[in-house]
Amino acid sequence: MKHLWIIAAFLLPISLMAQPYASTVEPLPGEYWWGAVIEKGYVQPYFNFDSNQQRLPWQEIETGVRNATLGKGEPYDLGLHGSKGFTAPLLVSNKGRYVWSERPFAFEFQEGVLHLVSKYEPLAPVTAGKTLKEAYLAACRKHFPFDGREPAELMFTKPQFNNWIETVVLGINQENAEKFVDALHESGFPCGVVMIDGGWQRYHGCRDFNPDTFPDAVRLFDKIHDYGYKGILWCSYFLTPDSRPEYVNYRPGGQNILVRRKDKPNEAALVWWWSGISVTMDLTAPAVRKKFTDELKVMAERFHFDGFKFDGGDPEYFRENALFSEPWMEPADFGHAFNLVGLEFPYNEYRAGFKAGGLPLVLRLHDVGHSWEELATIIPDMLVAGLCGQPYVFADMIGGGLSSCFYPGKSFSHKLFIRSCQIQALTPMMQFSAAPWRVLTPEECEICRKFANLHVDFGPYIMEQVHHASATGEPIMRSMEYEFPGCGYEKVDTQFMLGPKYLVAPVVREDDSVTVYLPAGRWKDDQGKKWRGPKVLNLTNVPLERLPYFERVK
Repeated sequence: MKHLWIIAAFLLPISLMAQPYASTVEPLPGEYWWGAVIEKGYVQPYFNFDSNQQRLPWQEIETGVRNATLGKGEPYDLGLHGSKGFTAPLLVSNKGRYVWSERPFAFEFQEGVLHLVSKYEPLAPVTAGKTLKEAYLAACRKHFPFDGREPAELMFTKPQFNNWIETVVLGINQENAEKFVDALHESGFPCGVVMIDGGWQRYHGCRDFNPDTFPDAVRLFDKIHDYGYKGILWCSYFLTPDSRPEYVNYRPGGQNILVRRKDKPNEAALVWWWSGISVTMDLTAPAVRKKFTDELKVMAERFHFDGFKFDGGDPEYFRENALFSEPWMEPADFGHAFNLVGLEFPYNEYRAGFKAGGLPLVLRLHDVGHSWEELATIIPDMLVAGLCGQPYVFADMIGGGLSSCFYPGKSFSHKLFIRSCQIQALTPMMQFSAAPWRVLTPEECEICRKFANLHVDFGPYIMEQVHHASATGEPIMRSMEYEFPGCGYEKVDTQFMLGPKYLVAPVVREDDSVTVYLPAGRWKDDQGKKWRGPKVLNLTNVPLERLPYFERVK
């Protein structure tokens, strides 16, 4: 379904890189590869595309913030590039092979051949079976085994509500945050977790609320608890000059608290990020990471909240001149170290990092714009997350997470918002931000409330899959090729299996149509109708009230 030129557009020949270990992997007949870059699931599997094959218009999309790192004119290096999301040093194929390294590597596909380059070791594929599932599970057991730890159950069993869109549009302050929580309680929507997003702090790096805009944060989180919810707070590791004088005013001979410059080790490295230029604590140093974690624990106890939405971790915010606690470390290692902080908080959320397979961390896809083209990228990206060892995944906020899309006067599609809600209803987690009771009509709001309750109804089954994932590493959301190998579903990425039992086929097209690939066996759809596969169903004029899904029956 996808074009190799999408990949090639941001990859130069590996031969142009001065790297010590280079290898090529010739494709087996009918072989396809997935993995490495979660936020580029929509251009996977990686393969040599036949120009005579047809494609859908949205499969060519290359617009928006989620594609900002394409076209850089260099190989995709996991050590430096993050595509504003998670990466993993893992590639898996539907022919039972996988490539793994403990360290970041660079890769590209040319004429169907996989080219690999590593600074650290020669890389070669491992044959672990004959299917995608066998390859993934073998890699998981050997390189990132799960140990039974899980994120908090309430993250999965009820929808989450994040105040980002509402408070950015209406104003970031405690009064609006409390109004959001009160309106949520009155709305009739089920909710397990309320997230207070960025803008609460006096300055970046501060572990205190701005007293001018959040005069009584304890009252805010006590209210969240009184309504029966858990509270999560946005945080990151960036430091502005007035936040931590003892850190920012780094002096030679002092403790190496900050990430430093390679060319001038006594000076702090500057970090370019979405709010400007900053410096950061060096979380790759265990002692510094513990200090950061302990500060967060004290803050959570002081203000009565339950966990953190961890933002940042993108390797591209660092320049190659950054020096970490060990000279061999790369920016991706910082992202991994940042991920380790979340192990102390069962209520957690991340959107970026490296080599987080096997860890009990919640992965949120990077910010999705309010468009049909970007809506269609959600399912393939989430499927690749599972194949990288991160099963606890959810899409960005329902309707999109870019606040600029929701300002007055912007084009807003009620239909897209509802379809976005449907996608998340039968995924491991779902999160609202733009308030349905504000942006939709009462009738449309009721449709979203219906699907929020559907997620609650599926909560026990979802938790069964969470428990299974935490013990085995198996994805909760599974691609058709993973669950039904060798049936010709390698390129099907508009539907997914929720565990082994439910096939979910959300509508992601503006024309209200969806093609469903029904595998062999007996199935019962959401309307009670029974089907026998294999069969291809072309559903048209699917009403807004319907989310097509099929239960596997014996």
